[in-house]
Amino acid sequence: MSIAQTDASGNRPEWRDFLRALYSGAADDLYFELRCIHPTTRDVRSFWSKVGDKRTLTNALNRGTALNRESGYGLYFAPCLRRDKQGKAEAAALLPALWVDLDCDDDSARRAAALTKLHAFDLPPSAIIDSGGGLHAYWLLSEPVTLDDDSRKQAAGILRGLFSALGGDPQYVKSVASVMRLPNSLNTKQERGGVIVTLVELHPDRRYPLSNFAWLESQPQVERIGGLNVITLNANGQHALPKRTEDYLAVGATEGNRNSELFQAACQLRDAGHSQSDAETQLVPRYVADGCSEKEALATIRSAYNRPPRDPIPSPRDQVEQLVSRYGRQMEASDHPTATQIAETVRACAGMNPVEWAETRQRLKSVCGDCLKVADLDRMYREARRERERSAAPHGEGAERYTERDGGMVYEKETERGLSRFTVADWTGRVLEWIMQVDDDGQVDRQMRLQLTHPTYSTTIDAPDELFGDPNALARFIAGKAGGIFSPRAGMQKHLAPAILKLSADAPRRQTYRFMGWTRIDDHWQCVSPDVTVSAAGVVNHPPEVALENRLRDYGLKQAAWEDALNAFRATVAVFPKELASVLIAFSLLPVMQRFFPTAAPKPALHLVGTTGSGKSEIAALMTSFYGDFTRDTPPAQWGDTVNTVEALGYTLADALYWVDDYKTCYADERTFTRFLQSYSRGMGRGRLTREAKLRQERPCRGLLLSTGETTIEGEASILARMLVLEVPPWERRDPGGRMLARVEAVRHDLPAFTAAFIQWLAGRADAGTLTDDLAKRFPMNAQGYAAKLQAKMGRQANTGRMVNNWAVLVSVYQLLHEFLTERDADDVLPPWQDAIVATVQAVQQERAGRVFLDKLTQLVASGRGMFASSMQHPEEPRPGVTIIGYMDEPHVLLLPDIAFQEVARGGSMKFSATDIGKQLREDGWLIPGANSLTVQRRVRSVPTRFWQLKAEFLTCDDCDAVTD
Repeated sequence: MSIAQTDASGNRPEWRDFLRALYSGAADDLYFELRCIHPTTRDVRSFWSKVGDKRTLTNALNRGTALNRESGYGLYFAPCLRRDKQGKAEAAALLPALWVDLDCDDDSARRAAALTKLHAFDLPPSAIIDSGGGLHAYWLLSEPVTLDDDSRKQAAGILRGLFSALGGDPQYVKSVASVMRLPNSLNTKQERGGVIVTLVELHPDRRYPLSNFAWLESQPQVERIGGLNVITLNANGQHALPKRTEDYLAVGATEGNRNSELFQAACQLRDAGHSQSDAETQLVPRYVADGCSEKEALATIRSAYNRPPRDPIPSPRDQVEQLVSRYGRQMEASDHPTATQIAETVRACAGMNPVEWAETRQRLKSVCGDCLKVADLDRMYREARRERERSAAPHGEGAERYTERDGGMVYEKETERGLSRFTVADWTGRVLEWIMQVDDDGQVDRQMRLQLTHPTYSTTIDAPDELFGDPNALARFIAGKAGGIFSPRAGMQKHLAPAILKLSADAPRRQTYRFMGWTRIDDHWQCVSPDVTVSAAGVVNHPPEVALENRLRDYGLKQAAWEDALNAFRATVAVFPKELASVLIAFSLLPVMQRFFPTAAPKPALHLVGTTGSGKSEIAALMTSFYGDFTRDTPPAQWGDTVNTVEALGYTLADALYWVDDYKTCYADERTFTRFLQSYSRGMGRGRLTREAKLRQERPCRGLLLSTGETTIEGEASILARMLVLEVPPWERRDPGGRMLARVEAVRHDLPAFTAAFIQWLAGRADAGTLTDDLAKRFPMNAQGYAAKLQAKMGRQANTGRMVNNWAVLVSVYQLLHEFLTERDADDVLPPWQDAIVATVQAVQQERAGRVFLDKLTQLVASGRGMFASSMQHPEEPRPGVTIIGYMDEPHVLLLPDIAFQEVARGGSMKFSATDIGKQLREDGWLIPGANSLTVQRRVRSVPTRFWQLKAEFLTCDDCDAVTD
């Protein structure tokens, strides 16, 4: 059952208003903790965000809400902001309010009585929240308190007093580290029935100074006995508790010791005179806060109280006073305490500091007589202290642990001579969070986010968790990233990793996706991107976190109305050159379909070439804007970067367009560019070895490559076959005055929403299994169609397979895009399909070795530096400076291959050998080979000579790339 009221204006207060009122004026660098606790399994997950980081804060709230509503986790928040990502009291940095939890056990009468009590309190609360099982009340502070050790204790005391005054939940842990249910979340306890935690009242202007609550501060009463402070709890006369029990109540126990520590603490409370209900009030919340079961805690406490109590532990000063009172008035030497009594008393004083011991030993000496000197008492005191330290350390000789001392990390080990300490480092390191970066193929890279603190400097770095298995590598990495002051002590490298891990306790874990593209989540296809993830159902309400490189910060799909997205698409098509528009649109949307094509389908690249001012960069920016927010001045990469950088950035863009701007041969030489493009088309990365001479995981360029530049590589047919080269006509011919460009500038931010809509349509087909089947049929059919087109147009098909497949991929994308727009009754915005496959094939053929050789050969003859003799038996004498490179033998030309190659090479180096050129000439139909070789044998002046027998048409063919037999 829940209650809800409205304010004077009739409006119900919003939970967001509550958080704004609570943290108004808080420093942006403080951390807000959102804690999710499962009511059954007690599994705990924490999300953190700096108050000023709205994006991360929203993401944390969304992820927490998803766990709350979909997985049944209770959703809590820490009222006190933290200085770092730790939930303990020492990390609490700012107290913005006081609070109380009134348990009503979902009883309407008790709830009404609790509400009346809150309204009647001398200081009415600023906010009241109905948790479904009771009421939470908050008192906003006019000046939030910056917390230190003293103010944390004061705040805890005031909270205890406030709970006591209002009858708060006795099981609630009253501390600045405590958490409360988040308004607007579901109370997922089984007995609550999924009721919503509701903000009932909010009075943001009702604020109080902390001093108004000072009268509530609960302090233990102190009485003095012989100069010693003896503390009792709540003035009820219970005996003192040992330090071990007090430490347990303050910080809990480590995993594996929690039940035994709970039992020991219950026994000590029993022996000190506390009732079982008092023990349950103090111990159950502590045990639950450690992540354990309330039912188990009650059973353990009951077991302790079923045993008879032991004599209470007297305070050290009590034991001294008893000894002095008994023997101090005796005058006879024989009435001194025994050595055993003195030893027991000194052991009881082991917890005293040296100043207290100096006072106490004089009183002991007064009753010991001459048998013991002060030096003897000091020796016994030191031995007792060592024994005490030994008992506080892990039990057993050889036991070891790591602690913090004087701002450094210390390794402690129990030996037969006592506790030995070794300083690991003069600084401390803690794991703030464990980051798991997930790739689309399921591979996970784990990073440890480390906070390194030196007395003079503090920093945060991310370290691969694999380094924690190599102490020397970890030490080098930390010193290299954070500076030389963060080096371990000599010989202590092996303790660096375990010290950091042990002192970090359980660091929160955060999973991020480090790519943009498709992945399967819960057996459904989803396309993840920063901020927006799209599935067949549309934009995902609680998307996974996606973290890209800073250079790729402009990438990300968006959510917008379909009409706005369609208008942006229409304006973009209008800006593209008409003869290229359909190809540019198909290539822009190919990335979201590429992985669903058959394995035989190639992965083409596109190079836009044009003079300065042609608008090629503007067109590339518009194409890339289908995947984010880009302008001509913000390309993701440029060819001026190293090719390794270009490749590494492209790996992250698994299913997105990757624009690399401004190609120049001075940036990427032909050899490097050729290697990169060949590796790109094959899906291969740069092969590298680890220090252990093992192959590293390849990271190829996965983004669909869109290149721009004023030039392109010439003479490389293999490059042009992999990369479509489109020449962009001058801008002024297409858009005089830039009116269409101005129109698209106003709406280009909605282009990613068009892509998101298309992805949603594709995801539905992918989940149904029809998308892959469709492309498996459509792609080869289109390839066959283009092959037939080339056969009819050019009369041959030599070496056109890759180019045919490139265009078959693009037209397949265009066809599916047309189906998508037709279903939305918007196919009129799609320009008609226009390809340039014939021109592309011709351009590639012109760069083939055979074609280049023939072109240079005809230029050699035309220049007069080479000639064909008309007779092999009586050839004419050449003029000075002219070389005979062959003989006319109608209808053929007999070419001397070595001499012709040598003369052609003088005009410019050839990238191919004579044999390679001969093979391509034979393949293209220009060379008629002999029976067993490329050459034929003829006699010149009766001397046997080997020739290339070429068809004479190459000397007169003005517009042909090859011939037909």
